[in-house]
Order: sequence, then C-alpha cells, then structure tokens
Amino acid sequence: MENLSASEKNGLRGGLLITVMAAFIAGIASENFVTGFVITAVVCGVALLAATVLARIVISRRNR
Repeated sequence: MENLSASEKNGLRGGLLITVMAAFIAGIASENFVTGFVITAVVCGVALLAATVLARIVISRRNR
C-alpha cells in the first residue's frame, strides 16, 4: 500500500478522536472506568482499522 493521502489522514484523525471520545464515555458509564475504556477503545480501533483496509481495497479495485 502506498502512502496515505491527505483525506485519508484527516479521516483517520477524526476516527481516532471519535474512538477516544466513545471510549471515554463508555468508561464513565461502566462500573470500572479503565476496563470500559480499554474494551471500547480496542473495539473501535479494530473497526477503524477494518474500515481503512476495506476502503483501500475498494479504491484499488475501482482504479484498475
């Protein structure tokens, strides 16, 4: 995979911000802040990574 474009970098920054915000809120809502934060951060991080990979696959197939 080639380097990230500017829009991909901005999208990843936004996704990371949303991940941290969701993890923080989940940590507050759970009985144990650290556990809720970590579980939500991991789930959101994996989803963000999967979305990035799938988007790159779709774009590379479209450009063929």
